[in-house]
Amino acid sequence: MTREQYVRMTTRMRALSNRLPGGVNAFKVPTYLCAIAYIAALFHLMLTRDARLVRALIVPAVCFFLVTVLRPVIGKQRPYDRFGAPPVGEYEPGKGKSMPSRHAASAAAIAFAVAWLYPVWPVMLGMGVLCALVASLRVLCGRHDVSDVLAALLLSGAISVLGYMI
Repeated sequence: MTREQYVRMTTRMRALSNRLPGGVNAFKVPTYLCAIAYIAALFHLMLTRDARLVRALIVPAVCFFLVTVLRPVIGKQRPYDRFGAPPVGEYEPGKGKSMPSRHAASAAAIAFAVAWLYPVWPVMLGMGVLCALVASLRVLCGRHDVSDVLAALLLSGAISVLGYMI
């Protein structure tokens, strides 16, 4: 992506946010919905004393941990720092590294966990859509490059498939 494409994309998203209820905070809704779905699933497992609770906690935690460890090792700069242009919403220049996207990895890990716990099409489709929205908004709002979210989705997908198959 070029600087001009980045600026055009974030300008459009900023304009869209001005028309949405809640403004730029509306872009956080898919992230919150993922978290709520995960917490509700964990709470249900606790209430029913379901043994899958341990795996539903460990697999996403492993995804989050690996992404957190990999980011400084890879050391990729965020697009807003690289292009010297602000993303959509509040930000802190020079804050953190970009690859893999922790939001996208977490959304994927949560989507896989909830889909594993409740393997019915409406749940799997809903979690897939939420995950795709979180990942897309990370790019469209200028927080990450496409490669950052793809790496995160692939990493969480691989860990989740292994974690739930074992």
